[in-house]
This record gives sequence, structure tokens and C-alpha cells, in this order.
Amino acid sequence: MKKTMLRIVSTACAISLLMELAGCQKSDTPSQGSGSQGTQEAQEEKKEKTLTEYSTVYTSEIDSVNYLKSTNSDGIALFYSIMDGLIEFDRFGEMIPCIAADWTVSNDELTYTFHLRDDVKWYDWKGNAVGTVKAQNFVDGIKWILNPDHASSNSKTVYDVIKNAKEFYEGDITDFSQVGVKAIDDTTVEYTLYQPTPYFIKELSFPCFFPVDGDFLEEQGEMFGLDKESILYCGAYLLTSYEPQSERVLEANPDYWNYDVISIGRLNYKYNSEANSIGAELFTRGEINDFLLPGSILDEWMEDPEKKEMIRPNNLTNMSYFIGFNFDPNYDETYKPEDWKIAVNNENFRQSIFHGFDREAAILTVEPYNPKEKLLNTFTRRNLVQADGVDYTMMGGLAAYTEGDSFDPDKALEYKEKAMAELEGQVTFPIQILVPFSTAKVDTANRMQVMEQQLEKLLGTDYINIVLESHPSTGFTKQVRTPGAYSMMEMGWGPDFADPLGMMNPVHTGSLDGKYMRVSMAKDLQDENGSSLFEAALDKANAETKDLKKRYELFADAECMLLDKAILIPFYTSGGGYRASYLDPFSGYTSQMGRNAAIKLKGAVIMDKPMGMSEYEAAEEQYEKDRAERMKK
Repeated sequence: MKKTMLRIVSTACAISLLMELAGCQKSDTPSQGSGSQGTQEAQEEKKEKTLTEYSTVYTSEIDSVNYLKSTNSDGIALFYSIMDGLIEFDRFGEMIPCIAADWTVSNDELTYTFHLRDDVKWYDWKGNAVGTVKAQNFVDGIKWILNPDHASSNSKTVYDVIKNAKEFYEGDITDFSQVGVKAIDDTTVEYTLYQPTPYFIKELSFPCFFPVDGDFLEEQGEMFGLDKESILYCGAYLLTSYEPQSERVLEANPDYWNYDVISIGRLNYKYNSEANSIGAELFTRGEINDFLLPGSILDEWMEDPEKKEMIRPNNLTNMSYFIGFNFDPNYDETYKPEDWKIAVNNENFRQSIFHGFDREAAILTVEPYNPKEKLLNTFTRRNLVQADGVDYTMMGGLAAYTEGDSFDPDKALEYKEKAMAELEGQVTFPIQILVPFSTAKVDTANRMQVMEQQLEKLLGTDYINIVLESHPSTGFTKQVRTPGAYSMMEMGWGPDFADPLGMMNPVHTGSLDGKYMRVSMAKDLQDENGSSLFEAALDKANAETKDLKKRYELFADAECMLLDKAILIPFYTSGGGYRASYLDPFSGYTSQMGRNAAIKLKGAVIMDKPMGMSEYEAAEEQYEKDRAERMKK
């Protein structure tokens, strides 16, 4: 049975194309793995095909299997394996249909209508089909998330875009039928937005927009998502074993509608609190076939010709890290928060630290072989979005930062002298700089120690006194970042959707709790009335919804305000390092963030031997060539 599908020219221009269409373009070519049941013989052949296994160890446990509630990164990786959404992204990062067979966008760009495949089933954890995924299932999920009693971490993601969703969440509207999501019939779901939102269609790939069977959800109540039995599955894999702090096992569902793309039949995750230290031994013994090398053994493997051919660069992730200045300090008088507040509002003081911090030296503690790969010169990471073949980080004034290096000792000392002259009589030198950090990772402490020693040596202890303060990971955000108990601190953020706006949440007062850095309180970014010039620039950029290139350029202008005024210091992109793995790093479906996000195991391939350093560069070059050719079509 053939299914029609929307033909998308490329990920970069997908939204622009859709917005130009009153209806949708269709193709007679069925999507990959059309899900047709076919003959009984064909079904038996599917079930008998040879599949491989993936095995690894982990140290961080997921907090829930409730994909409507959780935003835990490890949990999200699991959700992508066991659930499907309306759309997804192939191994090249191109947006393709998933549960949606095709869709249309209204002329005013406010209404999206999706027509569903009719062969996507719900299964229990044993693989028994228990129903068909219907349009109402997408409505049921949104309604659950918008109930504040459920305390979903995804509520803002939903109510920021869907019409009347925030009003319903806050109780101003009690009739859910007024919220902009409706099941027109069993195979048609319609979304209505507050305003044209260029990134909306990509956002639908995020787990909180996945379907849920409303009757099952009601039946489970508070038990939903607590274990493998309290959810239903519509994705490529079934969670057949879920024992927290013991193991997670996922097995491919042979009746999955897109089973043809599956080559790994079983995913084995074993918990081990010492995984970082024993992973190498488990790998060489053949007990696991994938692990990330800790820095403590990297030199040993790099210098061993045989071991070197078992490791390759690890993908960078979607997380950007930066040093954030706190413009509203709230900590013990011992560290003189009032002095800090005066100093941090002096641009020359901030510029002295901005240009005085040798970020590469700090990154060398965790990536001694290729630190520039992790180094980030802009607040927004590379390869988030592009327009007309130009990456966002190369637009407008951002290009100079992307191609340059903020570290400049001479500039830093010049700014120091100016700051000391301007602050004389207002503060007591040295300025106490409280820098707390979480002990969750050893490398964080190493980076902070390098930063302390390097900045104090360059700028002098007559000027600054950096005080490092370690905290346990449990409760760190609530006890330190949210109340503002720091002067400056390493922070990280990964956008939930592929648009510069998604990266701006930590520095936008109207986003999250508005308490990441209190950027709106930075006097250098306020007009004569005390209003934030930066937030006004963000609002201007977000108002441009038709011309993506112009939209991105306006966001680039806003981001340049942060960098030009040294409101924060870009640092590095997480991930990277080196991995010993039988997993083909260029296989597997991606996310809307491309390969920078963790690789999905749907469509991934296990190789006969690990890909070593000598093979990786050629394989990456071929992948990029194939991707470029794909995007031209």
C-alpha cells in the first residue's frame, strides 16, 4: 500500500517552502519502510532478518519513562527509541515524515494540518498490538502537559507556541476545546499557533509532542511512565527490561511500521557506578561495544598503535557552555556582593575578564589533542541553523567572533587599568569573585582551577581574587544558580528547537525562571528608562517570521550585544573527546539539531570492527559529500 508524503527539498529551506504553499506537495513515492503489512511471508521474512546488538554501560539513571513530563537528556534518548512523532530527521539531518504521511500549512502560517498514516499501532512492552495511533492521541498528550498539577517540564515548550495553551495552563480558559490543537477525524490533527512560528514544525519532533493513548493515560493515572508496563509504545523499540541502577534493555519491534530501517535488534544498557574507570576493560573483553574514553587513559590509547585504531572522535552535543556574570548577586557578605555588583556593571571590568581568560588552556585539561574543536567563540553553537548556505554564527557581527579569539592579554591589561581608575573609591580591591561549581564531573573542577590560576596570574591578585566553591551535584541549580549565589559561573544550555530563539532562554527574562544571569539588570544594556535594549532586540528578531535569513541576522545582531558588551564569555561545546565503538558514527537518524545531538539508534549500524582514527576523517568527508548531494535534490 503506497502512502503519499510531503517532499521536502532540504532541511534548511523546509519551513520556507511550506510557508509558500497553500497546500502540500505530494509524491507517488512511498516513504522508506512504508509499513505495508504485505503478505504473511513478507512479515515472517522481516522477523527473521539478521540483527546485531548494541551494548554499553552508564552511570546516570533516567528519572522517568514519562516522555510527557521529563526533559532528562538520557531519558530523551530513550524516548526517541520507543516513540515516534509526526516528523523526524534522517541520518543527514533532513526532515522527513514519520507518523504524519503529509501536511499542509495555511496561507497565514498559523494552522498546520497533519494527515496520519493509518498503519501505526500501539503496543504493550511484550509487543502485543493494542490499538492504532489516532489524531486524538496527539491532543491527549498536549492536554496532559497543560495541566499544571502534572508539573510537566515541557509545559512552557507547548504553551509558548500553541494558541490559548498558556491561557488554559494558567486557568484563564477552562474549556480545552479553545486550545489550538484538535483532532478533525481519526487521521487528521490540526494545530493553531499564536503567531507564525518558523521552527514549529521541527519542534514537533520533540518528545513532548509525541502521542499518548488517552484512555490508557487515564487508566494509569499517577503511575504513567513509572515503569516499562505503564506506557504504550509506537516506536522502533520496546522497553523489555527496566531495572533502575541495574539495566535497561530495548528490543526491536518486528511489527514496527518502519522496520526496514532497523539493523540493531537489541540495545543493552548496564548500570555501573564505575563505568568511567572500567569501560576500557569491558570493551577490550568484548562485554560492551561502545564507550567514551575518560581523559585518564586517552594518552595510553593514542600512543598504542593497535588501540588507536579502535577509537575515533566523539560527536559534539547540542549543549553550549559559557561563563555567565551575575548582575544580581545574592551570597554571604564575606565575599562582598555589593562590590561585585558595582564591578560587574562596569564594562571595562567585564572586558578585562572577557579578554583575559585563556579558554583554550582550560579546555586542554579535557581535550589535549584538538581543543579548538570544542572551543566556542559565540554564545550560540555552530550548525544550529543556516540560511542561503550561511551558518548563523557567520552572520553579521558574529563572523568576527567566530573567526577570531577573545583571548588577548594586552587588551585585558588595558581594560584592567581603565576599570581600576573608574572604580576607585567605589569598591575595595581586589574584587572578590565567587565561582561555585558542581562536583558531578572531575573535569569541571580542573577547568575552574585553570581559570582561577590563569586569570589571577595575568590580571593580578591586586585586582581580582577568584574564590572557587565546590558543591554536590544534587540540588546545585536550586541552591546556587537560581537564587544567584555566585559572582560568575560556568553554565550550559542546549536549545529545545532549531532556532536562535531556542538558545536565548537563559538570557531572556521572559524565559524559564528568568534567573540564569539577570541580564536585564545589566546597566550597559538598558535604555534611559531602565528597559532592556537586548530584550527589545530579541523581540524584534522574533517578530520576523517570513524571511528566515533576515530573522537569523536580527538574532545575530542581538547576540552581538552580549559579546560586544562582554555580558558573558562563550566557552565550549560539550561532547567531543574520543570513543571506542563498533557503532558507525555516520549512521542512525538524527534530531532537529543534526549530528550535534546524541546519535539515535534507529537506523544505526553496528560495524564488524571499530572505526579508528585513520578511517574516521575519510568517512566524515564522504558523509559530508553525500549529505551535500542529498540536500541538492
